[in-house]
Amino acid sequence: MGRFQRSLALAKESFAVLRSNPQLAWFPVISSFVTVILTISFAIPLFLASGGFDGLQKADRFPPGYYAVLAVFYLLSYFIVIFFNVGLVSCAHASLSGSKMNVSDGLAAAGRRLPAILGWTLVAATVGLILQMISERSGIFGKIVVAIVGGAWNLVTYFVVPIIAIEQGSPIAAIKKSGSMLKRTWGENLIGQGGIGLVLLLFALIPVVPFVFACISQSPAAILIVLAVSVIYWLALAAVGSSLSGIYRTALYLYAETGTVPVVFDSEALQGAFRQGKPSVVNRWMRRG
Repeated sequence: MGRFQRSLALAKESFAVLRSNPQLAWFPVISSFVTVILTISFAIPLFLASGGFDGLQKADRFPPGYYAVLAVFYLLSYFIVIFFNVGLVSCAHASLSGSKMNVSDGLAAAGRRLPAILGWTLVAATVGLILQMISERSGIFGKIVVAIVGGAWNLVTYFVVPIIAIEQGSPIAAIKKSGSMLKRTWGENLIGQGGIGLVLLLFALIPVVPFVFACISQSPAAILIVLAVSVIYWLALAAVGSSLSGIYRTALYLYAETGTVPVVFDSEALQGAFRQGKPSVVNRWMRRG
């Protein structure tokens, strides 16, 4: 299968899980809403801590109070995202295991993982804040290096949330296992190279056509209506995309952990999405699994 065809097949399989339990889409919706409220509530404190307009003009020399407030914001925002992701993964794991959980069940499951979530929040927020501080004080080369380091960190910790949600492991143990699973199973090419994101991008372009026709018509009412519908469509698509990513990540974790592809996924397509640098090593590991 070609890369695009494989990505489309995996996206369709992931959507099958979401279609069987559409409540999963509420996790990113609620998470985004709470994050927006949090961001708005921290806008004024961050502005004041930065020194106001004068401080913003010296963005490379923010006072210590600014970073103290920013650290609190990072902690809370990371906690929100991680908490709801754990809830989503818990529900996705139930669906992939043949059972079903609703939103309240997922939130309850995340609540039972609260100590691990808090620990992982502290680690992730600290790393994020350090990278942010380095980026703000660096030139273009430094920003590129920070972006590379941040991307590598995201890859290494890709499985942390599923490990916390499913195994109830500690954050440090989850980081170690996540890196081991990534190295052992995927190498440098993460599943599908964002194939699901590519498919969603194509869907995101759909409203462009009616918007162009609305502009050609030069009707303000038509433009506003199409624009409003497009925004709602994009928000819904973002929720679906985030849910699909959570489901996909959970399925990959189960495959990497057990060597068995969940029934709702196509085995050949999923295994074809793994590009192995050393097939013999992987085959030996698969036989042990």
